[in-house]
Amino acid sequence: MFTLEIGGRAVAVTDATPEAEARELLESLADEMIELESEGKQIWDGESPLHVRPATEDEIDAFDEAEMDEEPEEDDEPIVMFLIPVDGLEEDDEDED
Repeated sequence: MFTLEIGGRAVAVTDATPEAEARELLESLADEMIELESEGKQIWDGESPLHVRPATEDEIDAFDEAEMDEEPEEDDEPIVMFLIPVDGLEEDDEDED
C-alpha cells in the first residue's frame, strides 16, 4: 500500500500495486485535489510537491477498517481512501443512505 503526502501531510492511501501504478493513480487525483477542501482549506495548492511513499502501519489499519465498513466490490480495481476529512464528501455519503 502507498500513501500520497502533500506538504508533509498524509492525504490519501491506496492499495494499488506495484508502486508505479500507485504513484500514477495518486498523482492522477492532483487536479481534483486543487478543487477539494479539507476543513475549509484547499487540499493541494497546485505547487507543493506530491510525494508517494509506502504506507505506514497506522495508514494501512485505517484503510482496512474503512474497507470493512464498505460493501465488498466484485472487481479488483485499486481503491483510494482519503486520510483527511474532505469537505462535502460526508454530506454526499449521508444523502445516499
